[in-house]
Amino acid sequence: MNKIIILIISVFFCLTSFAQQNYSRASLWDDDIAKFKQNDLNSPPEEGGILFIGSSSFRAWRSLNDDFPKYNVLNRAFGGSHMADLIYYFDDIVVPYNPCQIIVYEGDNDIASGMSPEAYLQDVITFTRLVEIFLPGTELAFVSTKPSPAREKWSDEYQKANSLVRDFCMSKPHLRFIDVSQLMIDKNGTIKDDIFLGDKIHLNPSGYRLWETLVRPYLSDCGKK
Repeated sequence: MNKIIILIISVFFCLTSFAQQNYSRASLWDDDIAKFKQNDLNSPPEEGGILFIGSSSFRAWRSLNDDFPKYNVLNRAFGGSHMADLIYYFDDIVVPYNPCQIIVYEGDNDIASGMSPEAYLQDVITFTRLVEIFLPGTELAFVSTKPSPAREKWSDEYQKANSLVRDFCMSKPHLRFIDVSQLMIDKNGTIKDDIFLGDKIHLNPSGYRLWETLVRPYLSDCGKK
């Protein structure tokens, strides 16, 4: 059997299982998706750029366009999301923009809600397969799940998930793993407190300046203006 047919069948069964198990989350983000679509109607974004998607750590990156002025970047992240939500809304927040590169930040909420690192990896794999089938040739980078003071009790699970996703990314030439956690911990192994907002989960401007230096080297030339 042709390999692409096998891949499509595999993704179909993955998505069928996902839809049956996670349908209860389907309506959580309808308002966010509707706003994205309205924004697209009011000001159609350019196709072929670099798409940032994921949870609130990306959504709150207000300086994204200013931080990467030489790149055509588009932010379509929505707060509280899981990787499964990106899969569910793939046709709404990924395909229409025909990006040349996708930068993803998830895992933070997934694991804090009780998902195992292994289960999170399976959602990463499913999302990757969707990109490979419907947007062939698109580069894809997964940002590591960040450590944060308020979620320190999940640090071991975050590290395990990051290790699994890193290994997966190393198995495919079009995938990249961006480790933002490396500079968020001091030499004593303590999570830096001064790069977070008061909730101790989300980044402040200093935190995003740190992320900017770590993400920039991974942006593809395909997204340059």
